[in-house]
Amino acid sequence: TLRLSRREMPHASSPSSSPRPLRLARLLLPFGLLLLVSLLVLHGRPPGTRPGQSGTDPAALFLSLSPGANASIAADLLTLTSGPHLAGTPGAAGVAAHVLSRLRAAGLRTLTREYAPLLSYRAHASLALLAADRSLLAHLSTDEPADPGRRVVRPYHAYAPSGAAVAEAVFVNLGREEDLAALDRLGVSLRGRVAVAVRGGGYRGGVVARAAGRGAVAVLIAGRADGGVERGTVLLGGPGDPLTPGWAAADGAERLGFDHEAVRRRFPTIPSMPVSADTASAIVRSLGGPALPAEWRAGLGLEGHAGGVGPGPTLVNFTYQEDRKMATIKDIFAVIKGREEPDRYVILGNHRDAWTYGAVDPNSGTAALLDVARRLGIMLRSGWTPRRTIILCSWDAEEFGMVLFSRSGQLNGSKRTLEIFNPKL
Repeated sequence: TLRLSRREMPHASSPSSSPRPLRLARLLLPFGLLLLVSLLVLHGRPPGTRPGQSGTDPAALFLSLSPGANASIAADLLTLTSGPHLAGTPGAAGVAAHVLSRLRAAGLRTLTREYAPLLSYRAHASLALLAADRSLLAHLSTDEPADPGRRVVRPYHAYAPSGAAVAEAVFVNLGREEDLAALDRLGVSLRGRVAVAVRGGGYRGGVVARAAGRGAVAVLIAGRADGGVERGTVLLGGPGDPLTPGWAAADGAERLGFDHEAVRRRFPTIPSMPVSADTASAIVRSLGGPALPAEWRAGLGLEGHAGGVGPGPTLVNFTYQEDRKMATIKDIFAVIKGREEPDRYVILGNHRDAWTYGAVDPNSGTAALLDVARRLGIMLRSGWTPRRTIILCSWDAEEFGMVLFSRSGQLNGSKRTLEIFNPKL
């Protein structure tokens, strides 16, 4: 069994992006389509044919449908990214409807499944910098600098618990074990303090957990000076809905209680949220304490700053309120039944939900998936059928911790699954 696995935990997207991912996407798109062509050659060639036979080779037929593909993919990508579509919100419904209509337009048999996992949203957040006597120095922004009109969901960490803190801050660089060890050598403790980190220290949930383990009362994770604010999940213990570990969060499904030990250990114990580099810089520039290591300054654009890592003398006043609820999400499938081994599956899947617009992550892959569906539909109408069943999948709520991907996970572990391709570029 060959499986191409997804990453352990999801990355988040932000309105800010660089040309580099776009160039990478353009380079990887042909490669992804060629992988599918190989799949078709291996599993879809009619009996008695060989590669290179004119008129019968499915790979040649697939490639012959390339003209117009760029326009088709571009049109789908424009539609998919026309507005924010975070899972469980009204904007997600339009994207799901578009994917479903395009799969049906290709002539493929479609299935939809709705689930109600536990999702997490921002209800309220505030941040201020105080003097040692608790007088107000400045209100600090908790918004995305690139989104002054608040068109997209405001920055937050999914599954961060509600909480409040008025405490001294400590700058922890990337929040890695080596960074915390460096603070130990400087004689700086996190106990009872707000940890301020720069994104880049691995999974953000791990950064929060490490700070909590050192006694921190809250964590702020800044985007880098040259980028935006990164939304994302801080769920612990792997992917999947915390209340239905290993089974689908379908209507009427059994759910674990919030007091169950398996559920409690999935959630961080202290509040956290992502902030802009400007917000984090305002805090760090106010700190005293041991001198800031030179190699820690670049992440927030603090070159030349001669301040310290903290703690204090200023205080951070941070409040976060989470809105945690069961939300409806939708999984979409298109199934092409195999002619010889219909109970063995080749799966091509991608998620479609995004923290903001999702142009690169994930909908570059979704647009490519829809073009593959278009081509397979044409091939079916020409008389071609695959040897084994092909399933095209569009998952929801991946950004919350691969919630829907894990719901379809029984296919991943099945001996009937031959190959899994994820075309997210």
